Amino acid sequence: MRRPVLLRAGSALLAVASLGILAAPITILRTHPDLATRAGRHVFAGAMGLTAVALLECLLALFPLRRGDRWALPVAALPFLVVGLPIFVVDATYVPRAARFNTLAPQAAGLLVGTLALAMCARGMVGKRAGT
Repeated sequence: MRRPVLLRAGSALLAVASLGILAAPITILRTHPDLATRAGRHVFAGAMGLTAVALLECLLALFPLRRGDRWALPVAALPFLVVGLPIFVVDATYVPRAARFNTLAPQAAGLLVGTLALAMCARGMVGKRAGT
C-alpha cells in the first residue's frame, strides 16, 4: 500500500512543481515584449512555449502518471532534459554574475523537486506493478 501512496504523492508534487514553471513566462510577458520586432515576437513565442510545457507537464502528472501509466514517466521527464537543463546551462553561462544566484536558484530547486517527484512516481509504479 505504501508505493501507490508514493505514486500519488509524486504525481501531485510534479503537478504543483510544473505550475511553478509558469513564473518564467509571466515574468517574460511582464516586460511587454515589442511584438513589432523579431526579438519581441521570439520572446513572446518562448513564453507561450514555456506555458504549453508547464500545462502539459501538469496534465501528464495529474492523469496518466497518477494512474501509473508507464509510458507517461519518460514523457514527463522529457521537459527536464529538453528544456530545463539546457536553459539552466545557458543561464549559468550568460546571466551576469550579479543576477546569477537569483536566476539559477529557483531553476535548480525546480529541477530537484521535479526529479524527486519523478523518482517517487517511478518507485510507486514498481510497487503498483508488483501488486503491493
